[in-house]
Amino acid sequence: MKTILTILALTLSSFGIAQNTYLKISQDYKTSISYPPGTKFELKDSRGYIVLNENASVFTFKIDQAYTLNVFPTYKKEMDTYNLTNGKIELVSNGDYMNNTRHQKDFYQSNGVFLENSIYTDSEANPKETNVFLEFSNGTTFSYEDGKVSATLNGKEVTVMGTYLIYSDSGIIKISYNPKNKELWWTYELK
Repeated sequence: MKTILTILALTLSSFGIAQNTYLKISQDYKTSISYPPGTKFELKDSRGYIVLNENASVFTFKIDQAYTLNVFPTYKKEMDTYNLTNGKIELVSNGDYMNNTRHQKDFYQSNGVFLENSIYTDSEANPKETNVFLEFSNGTTFSYEDGKVSATLNGKEVTVMGTYLIYSDSGIIKISYNPKNKELWWTYELK
C-alpha cells in the first residue's frame, strides 16, 4: 500500500510539473520553438529509447548527438517531429513566462516577434469570462470575443486554425488563451 501511495504521489507531482512548464526547443541562440504547458513529447535516442518526456525532473537537456523529438500538440491531429543533432530542450517555468509577458511586454520575444498591445474586456455574454485583443509586432492581431476568434495580418482577415494558430508567409503564431482566468500563452515559430 505504501508503494502504491508513493507511486501515486510521484505521478501527481510529475503531472503538476508538466502543467507548470512549457517545452522550448533551441538549436541556436537566435531561433527557438515553444509549445504550451502540458504538451506531451518524447525525445528518443538513436536506438529508439525514450530519454526525456514531459514528466522529466530534468529541466535542461543538451543535444550533442542524434535524437528524434516527437511532440504531440493538443491543437492539431498530427505530431511534430524534429531530428536534432545540437542545441537543447528545456522545460521552462510557465510562471516566469506569464510574469514576463504580463508585466514586461517587450521582454518576451519569440523569434523576433513581441506583443505590442493587449486589451482585456469583460464578456457581456458570459460575466465569468474575459475577452482579449492582441497586437503583435509583425502586423498580426488576434481577437477572442465571447468564444469567437478572429485575426488579421497587416489589416487583412486571416483564418485562425485550431486553438489557435495564425499562419503567415514567414511563420506561425501559436496562441493559448483561457477566458476564465485570462491566462495567455503565445509563441512565434519560423517556417
